[in-house]
Amino acid sequence: MKATMKKLAAATIIAIFVLAGTLNANANDTKHIKCQLIESSLQLEDWMTDETLWNTFSAEMTEFATETETDMEIENWMTNTKVWNFSNNFGIESETSLDLEAWMTNETTWETNKNTEETALVVESWMINDRFWN
Repeated sequence: MKATMKKLAAATIIAIFVLAGTLNANANDTKHIKCQLIESSLQLEDWMTDETLWNTFSAEMTEFATETETDMEIENWMTNTKVWNFSNNFGIESETSLDLEAWMTNETTWETNKNTEETALVVESWMINDRFWN
């Protein structure tokens, strides 16, 4: 079965190469003259060689200005006790204490040693048959 598949794949690849080699792929053949594009030659312009346009490092260095920030001041709301004493608005929460429940101490819940036994592994005929593994 493998040999047949390999022969079929090889024949398909060879057929593709033969068909691809017989194609006429000449890029110079144009059927329509209107489709041909005519490009003008490249011209060097003044802006392309202008140092002030391309040398931006020196311009960036002069554009930096020292920024100053205003001094920090204490405002009234920062020291107002009514603003910062907001805990009076909330009720006191209380949590129940942790209790031991019956399932937490039940031995059958936590017993991990089960007495179920697995069946022994058996070597079957297909496992050692050469016909399956060639």
